[in-house]
Amino acid sequence: MKVSAVVSKVEGGWLAECEDVDLAGEGPTREAALSTLRTALEEYFHRSEAVAPPTDAPRETIEIVVLGEDG
Repeated sequence: MKVSAVVSKVEGGWLAECEDVDLAGEGPTREAALSTLRTALEEYFHRSEAVAPPTDAPRETIEIVVLGEDG
């Protein structure tokens, strides 16, 4: 699964925003913000109440493509 994100330098750190699903991640570094966003995306896409996949279904890797970067 591939989603896009925009990474921006903000006061006190970095912000990674995924407008595809209206989620964001923050962190003191660019990499930390993307990591926080990835965790939020994994929770969003893999929560059982959203779609109940078969228990033996492999989880799809989430790839974040950075579209823009301010900073």
